[in-house]
Amino acid sequence: MEDIPVIFNPAARSARASERVEAIAELSSRIRLCPTAGPGDARRMACELARAGVRTIVAAGGDGTINEVVNGLHDAGPESTTSLGLLPSGTMNVFSVELGIPTRSLVDCWRVIERGQSRSIDLWELNGHAFMQLAGVGIDAEIIRETTWESKKALGPLSYVISAAQLLGKQAPLLTIRSPERDPMEGSVVLVGNGKRYGGPLKVFAQADNQDGLLDVIVLRSHGYGQIFSALFSLFLSGDGRHSKEMEYFQTRELTIESDQEIPVEADGELIPTSMPIVFKKAEKKLTVLV
Repeated sequence: MEDIPVIFNPAARSARASERVEAIAELSSRIRLCPTAGPGDARRMACELARAGVRTIVAAGGDGTINEVVNGLHDAGPESTTSLGLLPSGTMNVFSVELGIPTRSLVDCWRVIERGQSRSIDLWELNGHAFMQLAGVGIDAEIIRETTWESKKALGPLSYVISAAQLLGKQAPLLTIRSPERDPMEGSVVLVGNGKRYGGPLKVFAQADNQDGLLDVIVLRSHGYGQIFSALFSLFLSGDGRHSKEMEYFQTRELTIESDQEIPVEADGELIPTSMPIVFKKAEKKLTVLV
């Protein structure tokens, strides 16, 4: 049987990195460890392995590492048939939770990989950058930009709450949102989902289905961060943005966002360098994930 490459960032959660690598290596004699040395390595390695015809590539880490591997599979082109396996070990693991992967046990995750049962899900692009679960324009990307690695290491998910509090009192940007099915609208925050979950266990995209060819979009209209945080809190509590007066919920096959300001953008929890306009569209190929 062929080896299964496991791509991981050895510097992530450095205090526990060596223990995590040992635990992964002990899962199976078939594992070929593929550590990254810097940003972009996971993407490059995944692309090269996929183009070489490797049947399964495993991403070990959080949503950011998984996203980089997914972009490598995307770069390999529509003819590639490589499947993605997951060994989640990040702060949130939103994508793995969405798919029902057992995030608390690497052993159970490996059993999923060895079982070989797969699901094809929609893959989306944000100005050419692929993402598998979610994206955001505005405040959520701003929070990610303000949250340091040291803070995440020390406080976990609480670090994002602290970063959010630092934005209170500031004015949010103005965005123009366009989709083929609707008239143009204005807002300050746009959340985009390919699945129901936005952060860990939080479900906010009530109608989302990662196999239906549609993006679920939530637009927040408020311009003050205090109002936005209040609306987001209500959204996270209800898990459904369809019935709020402060936001618009819709589904679309394509989305364009414009602004005359510099707006941070994130995909799968990682900041994405990009420029206006921001165009979301479906990727040419689907993503095959072992579930």
